[in-house]
Amino acid sequence: MQILHHIPDIEEVALSTVTAINLLEWLIEPFGTIDSTKEFWQQYPSTIVIFNKNDEPKKVLAVLEGINRHFIEQAETSPEFIENLSCGYQLSLTITSDSGNGFYLVKPRAMRIIQEGGHNE
Repeated sequence: MQILHHIPDIEEVALSTVTAINLLEWLIEPFGTIDSTKEFWQQYPSTIVIFNKNDEPKKVLAVLEGINRHFIEQAETSPEFIENLSCGYQLSLTITSDSGNGFYLVKPRAMRIIQEGGHNE
């Protein structure tokens, strides 16, 4: 698992290069340019949490702060949007403030982080 609080360079993302590029394209799209995206993120910090196929959600969630677990649950169960990324991954977003701060969850499409019936404890 990886947690980022900034727009990363491709090399920083713990995914394949093609998936990292695809992710960055989606993050930049609403702003038009990388510079505009970075400027927005400086004013309204957001978070990207990346699960890879080797992560065990229950173990990962056990070591995260409660607020991160809450936003991961929101991004999985009631996101603003879900977009398919390359190599079997998906990107989902939950907005965390009226200003536009966001919490982005990247995970393998088949991975269930929150078990049916609610919280993954």
